[in-house]
Amino acid sequence: MAAGAILSLATKIVAPKFLLLRLIPYALIIPIILFEALSLSGCVGNSPAIPSLYIISMRSSQNGTIASQQVRLGFFGICGGDGDDFECRSSSGQTAETLAPLLFPTINFGNNATNSGSKNNETAGPATSSKDAAFLKDLIDAALTLQGQVYVSILAASVFFFLLGLVFLLLHKRDVKNPNPEKPLRSKIFKRGTYGSLALSTGLVFTAGLATTEAAGVMRYSTESINNMPVFMKEGITLQVLMWISFGSSMLFTLATPFLAKPGFAPFNKSVV
Repeated sequence: MAAGAILSLATKIVAPKFLLLRLIPYALIIPIILFEALSLSGCVGNSPAIPSLYIISMRSSQNGTIASQQVRLGFFGICGGDGDDFECRSSSGQTAETLAPLLFPTINFGNNATNSGSKNNETAGPATSSKDAAFLKDLIDAALTLQGQVYVSILAASVFFFLLGLVFLLLHKRDVKNPNPEKPLRSKIFKRGTYGSLALSTGLVFTAGLATTEAAGVMRYSTESINNMPVFMKEGITLQVLMWISFGSSMLFTLATPFLAKPGFAPFNKSVV
């Protein structure tokens, strides 16, 4: 009787600790989805902090002077501004001709057809010379080229496979808890789908983070080391941090998958303790 009472008391004391440990793997889902979504939404809109989530920024550095106007590039969007105030737009189906007056509404690019889409169009004027305006348009065109040919969004595929892996994980847990000996193939599909999708998602996050970091770093180094470069490029550190945190969380979640798949491993399953 005494031993049973002691065991019961010990179980009540230890149970909350086990509950916390069981919640940790599931809690990793939040930063994975949140940070990957933020990374993909960089430069798409004008919401707070979105303009600061960019892959690389480009400015004019002609005559040794770095201009205040800059173009920031995201995976699916592009921003233009002077360092304090930015206009961001989705780049899908856009060209430099249509984006220039939207990103820099106070600059006259000599294209009245597209100026109608910019805010404060009536105030647009010769804030910069025609040469500087043409150079900004060239920067936007170069950014769109980089976005389409260099910074292909592998991260979007990673999000898809992670969500697919979560679906397979739920099906796999149900199958392990209530196995059907008459359908062994179904069990194999659920198990392989779980591990395969989550592992592929983790690999894609790593690939996207490494490719983005290395490519942006090379561009920054080239503009700093080559004399008389007309463009100054700088990588977006915030976006890189989010991507690497996503990779670390995804890797930990994938490593914890064998434990999550156990029938007794659930956040509020009392049988564990």
